[in-house]
This record gives sequence, structure tokens and C-alpha cells, in this order.
Amino acid sequence: MAPTKSSSVRLKDIAEKLKVSVSTVSRALGKDTSSLVAPELRKKIHELALEAHYVPHPAAQLMRKPNIHLVTVLLPLESGIFLSDYYGAVLSGVISASRDWGTETRVALIDRKEADIVEQMQRVAMGAGGLLYMAMPLDAGELEKLESFGRTVVVISGSLPPGLDLSAIRVNTVGSDNVTGACEITKELLRLGHRRIGLINGPATSRTASEREEGFLKAMKEHRGVIDSQAMIRGAFATDTGTQGWQQVKQCSPRPTALVCGNDEIAFGVLEALANEKVDCPGQISVVGFDDSRWAVRITPKLTTARQPMAQLGRAATELLVRRLQGDAGTEVDHLVFPMEIIIRQSTAPPGKP
Repeated sequence: MAPTKSSSVRLKDIAEKLKVSVSTVSRALGKDTSSLVAPELRKKIHELALEAHYVPHPAAQLMRKPNIHLVTVLLPLESGIFLSDYYGAVLSGVISASRDWGTETRVALIDRKEADIVEQMQRVAMGAGGLLYMAMPLDAGELEKLESFGRTVVVISGSLPPGLDLSAIRVNTVGSDNVTGACEITKELLRLGHRRIGLINGPATSRTASEREEGFLKAMKEHRGVIDSQAMIRGAFATDTGTQGWQQVKQCSPRPTALVCGNDEIAFGVLEALANEKVDCPGQISVVGFDDSRWAVRITPKLTTARQPMAQLGRAATELLVRRLQGDAGTEVDHLVFPMEIIIRQSTAPPGKP
């Protein structure tokens, strides 16, 4: 393969010649990532690159010379993402830590509609020393690619695939103890005397939702709560899931006397539906949420919730990235897990009249 007069050979040309991915060729030619490619294939790639007089694009050279003072935060490309309480709070922690450590923060958006998340990361992470991934959930294949990305990466654990044990994950993670948080807030309802408790949760593809369901079921089984499959509902982490979920829950017979909601947004939807139907909360049904977003104290009744330390997650992830970039964090993979705090407000009370 000879270079044309007008342009040099690209990684894509070599990849097509050998019928491998562009990322594989890039790793084989990278000083710090070549060991990730099988020796025989690596040899073929190097031979073909030498024969073709391959010259790396300046952007690719920049990718291999990361700026340890630049951290790129990866968010999902979604409408209203910068209005989100969750992402806003985590970013506030990132920016605060970046200021204290003398680093620069850059935000980039990842689009689920594009096929390869890791290739998107390679493009948007140009020049960055460390990457903080808190975009859409990763599947097992994407996580495997991320583990061999060749760059310092910390993942907010809610973006990991559901069900995977953290000890089996070879990328640094920071997250909240959703299982214990869900168990404790469910036990708070059980202590009040509730036995028939419903769950309106986030999607099955979400690790956060999966862990919160695990904690809910753990508490219910340990304390002999009544689990009704008709009162266990999944949907998006959005108010519509709460309003629509209530329509299903109220058809249960007997009806739950309390609801655990997968996040505060879902709880707000439930509370809106209850108010429209003049169902008293907490007199007729108690409602709890997760995250302790800023609106939790601005609605009526004020919401009992499990407070997630969102800003602390951002700060801890940034500090871990910087320490690793500076060589101060050792070589072991870190999995930092922060406890949740149960905040009791006005939306919970002992069971009342049905």
C-alpha cells in the first residue's frame, strides 16, 4: 500500500487492509498500548505501516501526549442534560476539585446513536490526561474496551453494566452504596408499620436501578414485607414514570400503603398524581425517593429520600484521576463507594386509612 501524493495513509486504510478495527491499529502503533494487541497481528500492522510510510495525524500524536492538567468529563448527549440536578451536582464537585488541584475541566457529550462509544471517547478526549465517564450505561463489550483504553479513566459506577461485581472490573470507579441505601429507606417504612410496599424504579438496563431494587427486596424479605409483582414497576428516571406508575399501583388489591421510588423525579410524578386525585400523602400512602435533589424540600409534602453525595462523587473521581496522573495512587484499581444518608421529611408516616 503506497501513500498518495495528496495525503498520507490513514489508520483506516491499514485497518481495512488487515480487516481489523481502527482502534486495534491505533493500539498496535501506540507506544503505551501496543502490548494490548496480539504479537502476530501487531507485527503485521507495524510492517504494513512501515511499508506504507504511515505518518500519524497531528491529532493522534496529541492523543498519545496527554496533558495531565486536563480532565475531560463525558456526559450523555440528551436534551436538558445541563439542567439535571444529578449531573449538575456531580460537575460542581469535579470543578471544585479541579480548582483545588490546579487542573482544567472540559465537558464532552457522548451520543448513544453512534455505534462505538469508545471511538467517540478517543475523539472527544484529544489531549486530555484523564477521563471521567458518567454518560449512558455501558454494556459488557464497551466496558471491556474501556478497560484497555490506554488512558486514565474513572467511571461513575451508575454507568457500569448491572450485576457485575466491582472486584471483577478493571477500571477505576466511584459511586454510592445504592443497595444499602435502598435497604435502609425501605426498612424505615417497615419500622413505621408498612408491610405492603410498592417499587416504582428506573430501567432494567440501569445499574443504579438494579442495585436499588436489590436493596428494596433485601429489606422486604428480611422483615417479612409483602412483595406484590404488580406493584413493582420499571421505567425511565423521570416524572412520567411516577405518574404512570401510580395508575398501575392504585389498581392493586389490596393497594400498597407505601411506595419506594427509584429517584426523586419519579417520586415527584407520584406526588403530582396523588395531589390531582386528592389522595393524602402521607395519610393514605407514604412516598420516598432517592438522591435528595433541590426540589425535595420545595414540594408538598417535603420528600423523605436517600441522600446521594453527588458533589462528593465528582470531587472524589477528580482527585483519583489527578493522583493517578501524577503517579501517586499506585497501580491497583480503585473502587470508591460512598454511603447514603436517609433524610426523613413529611412524605412518610405510619399506615393510615386505605
